[in-house]
Amino acid sequence: MMRFRLDSWWFGVPLLVRGPLINLPVVLATDYPPIQVVCIAMILTTTMVMQMLAWPWKVPLLNVTDCIISFCIVLTVTTSTLYLNKIDPAMYGFASGVSTAMLSGIFAAISIMVCMTVSALIYRSAMGGQKELRMFNLGRVPNSEELSKKVKEMAMVLEKSETGDIASKLAALSVFDTQKITTCVTLLATEVAPPLEDARSFKFNKRIASSSFDPALKRKPQSLRLTRETKKAEQPVESNEIVETTPAEQQAENVKKNDAQMSTWI
Repeated sequence: MMRFRLDSWWFGVPLLVRGPLINLPVVLATDYPPIQVVCIAMILTTTMVMQMLAWPWKVPLLNVTDCIISFCIVLTVTTSTLYLNKIDPAMYGFASGVSTAMLSGIFAAISIMVCMTVSALIYRSAMGGQKELRMFNLGRVPNSEELSKKVKEMAMVLEKSETGDIASKLAALSVFDTQKITTCVTLLATEVAPPLEDARSFKFNKRIASSSFDPALKRKPQSLRLTRETKKAEQPVESNEIVETTPAEQQAENVKKNDAQMSTWI
C-alpha cells in the first residue's frame, strides 16, 4: 500500500483481481476465441479506465507508463482477432449480442446528453454550478455557507501556525498532494479572496478568472497595506478614547470656561 497514493489506497484490490479475471475466460471458453477476446478486452479496458481516473501510483511517470502498457495490451488483444479462423455459426449470435449491447450503451449515452442539453435550455441558472441537479453533478455538492465557515476556520488555524512548521509538513507531502494544494491556493486567489496587486505570486497553475469573460465582474486590485488601512478606517471610534487637542484649542476652551464662571457670579 505504500506504493499507492493515500487517496487511492484501494487500487491494490483491482490490481490483484485483474490477473485471475484475465485467465478466467481462457478456462471457461477454451474453444471459443471470440468470447475470450471480448472478455479480456473488457477486463483490461475497465482496469485501464480505473487507473486513469485514480492515477494511483505515487510517481507520476509510473502512472503514465502503466497507462501506456494497458493501452498497448488492449490493442494487442483486439488486433489478435485478425488471426482468427472462420467463425462458427454459434459465434455469430455472440458477436451480434455484443454489438447490440455496445450500440445500446452508445444510444443511452447520447440520450443522456440530449436530456442535459434540453435541461440547460430550460434551467439556465445551473450550467455546472452548485445549483445543478445532483444527478448531473454525480453527487452532493457542499453548501457554500458551510464551506465558507470551514475555510475561515482553516485560515485562522494556519495564521496561528509558524511558517517553519507548515513548511516541514508540506515537505513531507507527495507530489500529487502538493499539486492539490497549489491548485487550491490558485483557486482561492483567483475566485474567492479579494484581488491584490501581487496576485500573480499566488497563482501556481495556468488558470484564468471567471471575470475574464465578463469585464463587469472584474474588481480593482489593491495592495495588502491599503486593505489594512481601509479596515482600520472603517472601525468605529470608541467613546472612551482620549482626543488629543492642540494648545490653542485648549486655551480657547479655558477662556470659555472662565467666561461661563464669571457670568454665573454676576
